[in-house]
Amino acid sequence: MALALVAASAGAGPAPPAVDPPAAAGASAPALAAGDGGVLATWIEPGVEGAHRLRFARYEGGRWGAPTTVIENARLFVNWADTPGVAAARDGTLTAWWLERAESDAHAYGVALARSLDRGVSWRALGALHDDDSAVEHGFVSMVPEGDALRAFWLDGRRTAAGGPTELRTALVAAAAGPSERVDERVCDCCSTSAGRSGGMSVVAYRDRSGDEIRDVAVARLQGREPLAAPVAADGWRIEGCPVNGPALTAAGDGVAVAWFTAASGRARVAVAFSAAGASSFGRALELDGDRPLGRVGIAPLAGGDVAVVWLAIRGDEAAVRARRARPDGSLGPVLELGATTASRLAGVPRIAPLPRGALLVAWLDARERPSRLRAVELDAAALR
Repeated sequence: MALALVAASAGAGPAPPAVDPPAAAGASAPALAAGDGGVLATWIEPGVEGAHRLRFARYEGGRWGAPTTVIENARLFVNWADTPGVAAARDGTLTAWWLERAESDAHAYGVALARSLDRGVSWRALGALHDDDSAVEHGFVSMVPEGDALRAFWLDGRRTAAGGPTELRTALVAAAAGPSERVDERVCDCCSTSAGRSGGMSVVAYRDRSGDEIRDVAVARLQGREPLAAPVAADGWRIEGCPVNGPALTAAGDGVAVAWFTAASGRARVAVAFSAAGASSFGRALELDGDRPLGRVGIAPLAGGDVAVVWLAIRGDEAAVRARRARPDGSLGPVLELGATTASRLAGVPRIAPLPRGALLVAWLDARERPSRLRAVELDAAALR
């Protein structure tokens, strides 16, 4: 299938090369992470007799390596928004995570871990991420290297069985997951988290939840014994239920940048904001798309502290995968359309990760096809001028 690259504000450009992952038909839940000179990818494929398998592959030097299977079983929980992933520690050790249904409750699930010491050729189970085995929901994981380990963040429902709110919790993961600590005691139940490093600290973006149901995006920095949390922007989005539309965070120069979706005041839009090195607050929100976007954002760093943001936008009866450059000085590049999918939840979330020499890998699920197919392009950052 040919992919069109359309610059909405700068005319047409050449199509970026299609580099679809080596995934089986019917695959879903793509995720990307930078690692070891390339990109680490995971996705879920249908297995046999009702099972599913979590697959892993590397994209390096313009080509995909052979995929391997991290885990295959009938308890693997497939969800369009809460997806598995993989992260690389500084020594190259890989940790993968996925969701497994609880044996005691079909509506509950937990986060399971596996580790690879040989670049993903083989995997060893590590057990659960969380130190709570309640039959509730645990998920929406993000990880970032911290020292010789990985810092994990996730949404934890251990208090929900008694009527309490979902928490944001964190733990260090090495040969096993360490004890968890609470980062925020009340957060949105099913919006993804996104973690990074800035100023020697691990930082995480998430959708907060106030007592009167304001669900704006916040960032917490792990500094000392108490996490320091602050809003990214005061959108004032009051919504009674979870919008299932989380933020994305990346390092941007010496600071961080966060992209997010909001429908505050009844107007859907995608925005991005920058926080300078050492700052606890963010600059003004830069609107990337205000024409009824679906959101479901991803973000990746570019040279000079710039970032590239991807999201889904309505295009007729379908949805377009869009990308745009944002700069700390407030200027924006043209909007590029990289591909298409449906506007349904089945389309999931587009992903983006940096490659060496100023390139980007963008992946998404084309849910227009039956069965669905994973698509990807390698994008030259210069196209996002």
